Amino acid sequence: MQYRKTIRDPVHGFIKLTEEEVRLIDGEPIIQRLRYVKQLGFAYLVYPTATHTRFDHSLGVMHIATQLGRRIMEQRGEFDEVLLKHLRMAALLHDVGHLPFSHSFEILTRELLHMATVRGCLEVDLALFDRSQKPHEVTTKLLVEKLSDRLSALGYNPSLVLGLLFEPPSKYRLYSSILSGVFDADRLDYIMRDMYFTGAAVGTSFTHIDLERIVENLEVVGDSFQFNEKARVNLEGYIITRYNLYRHVYLHHKTVLFTELARDILADNIEKCSEGVGEPEICRYLCELARFVTGSADEVSIWKATDDHFVSVFMRDPRFRDLLSRKPPGYIPLWKREKDFMEIFQNPVRVNESVDRIGPLHWALINRLKRKFVERLNIEVGEVGGCRLAPNDVILSYVSFDPYAEDIYITTAMGPIPISKISPLVEAVNEAWKRAPHVFLYVKRDVVEKCGGDVLQKILTVLEPLMELAVRRLEA
Repeated sequence: MQYRKTIRDPVHGFIKLTEEEVRLIDGEPIIQRLRYVKQLGFAYLVYPTATHTRFDHSLGVMHIATQLGRRIMEQRGEFDEVLLKHLRMAALLHDVGHLPFSHSFEILTRELLHMATVRGCLEVDLALFDRSQKPHEVTTKLLVEKLSDRLSALGYNPSLVLGLLFEPPSKYRLYSSILSGVFDADRLDYIMRDMYFTGAAVGTSFTHIDLERIVENLEVVGDSFQFNEKARVNLEGYIITRYNLYRHVYLHHKTVLFTELARDILADNIEKCSEGVGEPEICRYLCELARFVTGSADEVSIWKATDDHFVSVFMRDPRFRDLLSRKPPGYIPLWKREKDFMEIFQNPVRVNESVDRIGPLHWALINRLKRKFVERLNIEVGEVGGCRLAPNDVILSYVSFDPYAEDIYITTAMGPIPISKISPLVEAVNEAWKRAPHVFLYVKRDVVEKCGGDVLQKILTVLEPLMELAVRRLEA
């Protein structure tokens, strides 16, 4: 494979591009837009250097996918330059469907599209997005389809690129797992990149040296791959580092709070626009954003689906100005870390199992859960000096992490064994997550001041049974 251009990267050293890749990347808004979408959403309000983007991440994923793809081909004894070329392109395009601030607003995709249909901005098959837990993947597919003519002109088969990303033919399933799996190029790059740009090594690290060791010890067996025991310590580092990043960066209690505040602001504006009482400029922009989600944005509008443009429009909302100014948000977290969580709940594992039963929710269901929680809370706590809690006095956030590592197998004389079965460290990660907070609760500070400090203690007294009751009602 002939490379034309070399890009310096602080994580991988040098990332090389072919002539066709350069011709597609340079001047293509769908790809260049990613330079202006932060990888970690609002985490930069907690970790100031976390301003890296989906663009550099996409280049990193392409780089790692190439390493893994070459190793698999080497193991199979069948180097296929055409397939590798398509694998690289699929890796490069895997994130083009992200909204501004990446995952932060994805949960509101359905509400955004519903608002756009109510206002007559566009017609869309909402069921297409209801069927997906990850709406940005639907948008990615639509945008890659939009690039089909350009891909064809550059010698690519658009169907193969899409197949590697979403529905791989059986003979390419192993290569597709490089892009989406328990051990994939996407996770490998974001672990390395996010750790570098946040500085959150948190007692461990995972570098290009670990990656090289793992790739060298990857072995293909049938339609799956496993790893030689030599790479076990590096794989343990990968799993532990990923867990630490989730706990200390993505699920940091302030990252969660700032993200929820931003979602509340967007949700409120979507609702107002649906009702015809929203700020005109914001409503027009939300329609543009909906067109992007459905893959129908034109070459000008596509640039509006960036963090910078979102900020320029939402500066009209004083709440958003306060958020970006990092004005103290006025909410008290009832717990921050495992220690706090375990002190509050007699059985934190049972609480986590309760909330995990319903998993990630649509925005409407989260609001429903919160309202039921507040209603019941007011009954249980009773009025404290004539004080009652309103739904916006509480922020309830379910956070998600999957430590699952059963698909990472180590080669042994007895056959392949899941790494968790032979590594106490990996098993410890599973156990640690069971006790870590899977949900965060924040209460407005002025409620505490108005109702008295004992209101928090009363909330904590009834919190566990109320959470379980709310979950059961939601399931019903």
